[in-house]
Amino acid sequence: MSKTFFQITELDEVHSARSGKLSCTALHLKDGSMCLYSPVAGLEKSGKEQLNELGGVSALLAPNHYHNKGLKGHKDVFPKASLYCPEQARPRLNKITGLQFEPMEILRDNLVEGHKILEPEGLKTGEIWVEIESNQERAWVVTDAFSAPLLAPGQYGDTASTLGTFPRYGVKDAATFKSWVKRQLSIAAPTLLLPCHGSPVKAQDLGSQLLDLLDKNL
Repeated sequence: MSKTFFQITELDEVHSARSGKLSCTALHLKDGSMCLYSPVAGLEKSGKEQLNELGGVSALLAPNHYHNKGLKGHKDVFPKASLYCPEQARPRLNKITGLQFEPMEILRDNLVEGHKILEPEGLKTGEIWVEIESNQERAWVVTDAFSAPLLAPGQYGDTASTLGTFPRYGVKDAATFKSWVKRQLSIAAPTLLLPCHGSPVKAQDLGSQLLDLLDKNL
């Protein structure tokens, strides 16, 4: 069986897959099943067999109101999976998809130790991230706030970037968002970035890179 999802070797039970220019991150939950952060259209078929072998999919997470095109297809393939989204994104997602979403608190309670939902302030898309602490590494799984160049599947880059559309379509209050990110980085900066747009990034100066991108683009 050819692999669609590649393990992030630095992190326990975390996998990533890409279809076109978009990536999806698969996270194991307490019950052994998996949550798909930003399901990407096309992966529901190519990744079904592998995901079932990894524990099956019980949760589909739309991390903001733009990343919704893969939800229906994944729900059809994994009919027992529950749908989740940030509260701020729920009205638009309900209208666009016609799907029903469970409260995020249910998903939070099923996250494994070391996994944490982050809710950035100052954004207008309802974007949420997942912070992962594993094997002395810290990773941020993000949607549109940061991106990276596209490399071959399974390869990492060492430089983060931003989408040109993000400041206009994603940011409501730049000062608030920058302040929130700086607070998170002051607590502990990530060494891994798993963006929906682009390949994973691994860099010891990742925190500084993200600060520079904020100062340059917002």
